[in-house]
Amino acid sequence: METNMEKICAEYLTTGTVARHCGVSKVTVLRWIEKGNLVAFRLPGGQNRIHRDDFYAFAAKHSIPLRMAQPK
Repeated sequence: METNMEKICAEYLTTGTVARHCGVSKVTVLRWIEKGNLVAFRLPGGQNRIHRDDFYAFAAKHSIPLRMAQPK
């Protein structure tokens, strides 16, 4: 059974996850955020999180083909 926190966490992506889906480096994702191209918010520890809907909108707007995560 999923808790509310797990549901909330599942809605947000890390810069590393976004980088893997786009086939770019985390530095590139951080540049997108800094330029205001990709909506994100900063956690108290300095890490960024991106809402899934914002990520999908960004990818569609910029015609970025998404790479699906490979099973481990």
